[in-house]
Amino acid sequence: MLKIIQHPHLVLRKKAKPVKKITPTIVQFSQDLLKTLVPQKDKPIGRGLAANQLNQLYRIFVIKMPGKHEVCIKPKVLKSSKKTLSSLPEDKRFLEGCLSIPGYYGFVNRPLKIKVKYQTPSGSTKTKTLTPPHSSYFLHELDHLNGVLFIDHIKKTQQQLYLADKQGKMQPIDNPFA
Repeated sequence: MLKIIQHPHLVLRKKAKPVKKITPTIVQFSQDLLKTLVPQKDKPIGRGLAANQLNQLYRIFVIKMPGKHEVCIKPKVLKSSKKTLSSLPEDKRFLEGCLSIPGYYGFVNRPLKIKVKYQTPSGSTKTKTLTPPHSSYFLHELDHLNGVLFIDHIKKTQQQLYLADKQGKMQPIDNPFA
């Protein structure tokens, strides 16, 4: 298990470099991502982990997909719905958090449905249609690879930011990242 880089480390703001070929180094790093993500116990977060969160600038992340964790190499969004999470009833919306910014959460209005494409460590190409919450996990991690953090969306849209107290209850706070 590797150390997860914490905000405001500069690597979190860098754009990851394309993976030209799946080498043994890439396969090993994919396993490192999985070994680091899977033990995370923080319930509202820990659904994905991007390479730059482990201080590497590969276009790779791992996310929790229905039923399992999946490594996504060279991830792309092929299509996004116009309908967004804000179209859901309030009780169906959820707050995003990040392993690199522990304790902070906020609502990010992402597309409801996305069609994605990526490669696995074995080199096979997968195309999937994802819906919430998996669509948000994918987009959150893809943002990481572009040097974007969920707090950037919160700041841009002036959404409420929350801090989890010791009992795990979300307390609205003034945005310290604004």
